[in-house]
Amino acid sequence: MTGSTADTPSRVAAAIYAGALRGAGADVSDEHPVGTDAELLGKLDDRSLDLMPAWSGELLGQLDPGATARSADDVYGQLNQALPQGVSAGDVTSVADKELVFVAQSLATSVGVDELAECARLPVGLPLVTIDEPDPDIAAALSAAGCEFGPLQKLDIQTAVAEVAAGRAVGLFAPLGVVADDSGLQGLADTGDVLRAEDLVPVFRTAALSRGLFQAMNKVAGELTTADLSTMSREVDGGADISTVAQRWLGEHSL
Repeated sequence: MTGSTADTPSRVAAAIYAGALRGAGADVSDEHPVGTDAELLGKLDDRSLDLMPAWSGELLGQLDPGATARSADDVYGQLNQALPQGVSAGDVTSVADKELVFVAQSLATSVGVDELAECARLPVGLPLVTIDEPDPDIAAALSAAGCEFGPLQKLDIQTAVAEVAAGRAVGLFAPLGVVADDSGLQGLADTGDVLRAEDLVPVFRTAALSRGLFQAMNKVAGELTTADLSTMSREVDGGADISTVAQRWLGEHSL
């Protein structure tokens, strides 16, 4: 049985993993538990759940609040060490939902900035807007990296994107399902790992998967991209059936 958190990308990812396992011969229940990461880990522990997709950095932060890893490899390594006994992490996908600093494309072009390391070129004091509760630790990390932004402000999605696109603010967004290609925003590449990686990874009950099923699960990692999951999530949010969307993707990728 696969489960997920309530957000659409996680539900779609769980449906994809469930389909991949079925395609490899597993008897996967149609039931789909939804809960917090902690609740789902509890179900893995009591054997009522076999697999859940998770975001590597977020789950690591819950299991080990003192973890210092930032890069994708370090986060994955520390996550594997922090997982409970009998629970493992499969291959990391290329789906990333790491928070990025976004600026207006016009502003990025005018000041010549496309990486977070170049944020000092941006106008000083632009408000830093987010759609989630502001995280002081992230603000401190950005300040330490030389980014002189103004105060953090929480706004709704439409207002936040509009303010950033107009050049009146910079945005701190997890891009999956939030920032569309035609939004007029440009994410600044975090090549220096200022912010913690957030990569999609399957977390599973180690004893639940045979070698063949383990390989089927990990084949997803070699195919699923951020663009894929973003597109499918928008389709589901628009009313498409999640199983149909997942099965179409699995068929397109011979899974």
